[in-house]
Amino acid sequence: MTNYRLDRRFVLLAVGTNVMVAGVAAALALFLSSVAVLAWIFGLLALAAVVNAVRVFAFPPVVVRTDPGGLRLGGPLTVKPIHVPWLDVEDVTIDSARLFVDRGGDAVIAFPLAYVGSRATELLRDIYDRLNTANGYRRFTPS
Repeated sequence: MTNYRLDRRFVLLAVGTNVMVAGVAAALALFLSSVAVLAWIFGLLALAAVVNAVRVFAFPPVVVRTDPGGLRLGGPLTVKPIHVPWLDVEDVTIDSARLFVDRGGDAVIAFPLAYVGSRATELLRDIYDRLNTANGYRRFTPS
């Protein structure tokens, strides 16, 4: 199983959003300190936002997972996750910025390669190799 994590540029955006939420919640907790219950609620919200920011920065979410059984595209902070078995894939193509997985008929899944960042070429090689293995193809080795 190979995991491809969210690129740092998207992770930093999520971390920044969490830090801003933590700042606003901490300010509200300080402003509403006369009402103890609300101050505690906003204080806990600020703490939870900081913890979430640290978690996302330390362990970016997995957005693509490949294994012998199939391909899972999407995840937290990206698109809705979808699992595609290798034998259901009819074609895989790439655009300048997107990966297209054709499942036959009108079912084409588009996935932005920016989510995996610099590992996009590694992902494409992995997908093609696993598709070849699933369909029984081998590399040609001249004898």
